[in-house]
Order: sequence, then C-alpha cells, then structure tokens
Amino acid sequence: MKESPFKRSDELVDVFLDKLLDSKKGLLLKIKNAWPRHVGRDLAVHTDPEEVNNGVLYVKVKSSIWRKELKMSAGKLVETAVKEAFPEIKKIVWR
Repeated sequence: MKESPFKRSDELVDVFLDKLLDSKKGLLLKIKNAWPRHVGRDLAVHTDPEEVNNGVLYVKVKSSIWRKELKMSAGKLVETAVKEAFPEIKKIVWR
C-alpha cells in the first residue's frame, strides 16, 4: 500500500485550499480549520475567525465576558500561538 505524502488530513485540506482559493480566503479557511487545535476547544466554542485583512485576523467573540478576557491577558497567549502557526497574521482583533 502506497503511503500518502500527507501526515494529517488537515495538511491535505491546506494544500487543497491553497490551490483552489485566493490567498485571503484560503488563509481564513485554513485558520478556521485549525482554530480549535491552536486555541483549544473551550475557546473555539466561544469564538469565530471572521476575516483576514492586511495581516489582521478579526475574530468574533460570542460574549462580552470572553471578549474582555481576550482583550486583556488571555488574548496575548492566543495571539502568540496563532502567529506561530500562521506567520501571515500580525495581529488579532477581538470583536
């Protein structure tokens, strides 16, 4: 049996999206696909990446309490993890 060159299914999705979509939409879909893995399932339930524009990722936060926490200390940790996974992202705006 021939082994696939992709280690995980999300790698296959990333390659497909890169080829199929323009870079802005493709990047957003890759981020949405990987979001729970990079921010954790608890936070992913309360947030939704909405838009990427000029290196800024805009993320909708479903409650004001979560948004306040993310704008303070917790958001910096998330931002660091996302920037490591997606170097194209320079900043996250929680809204």
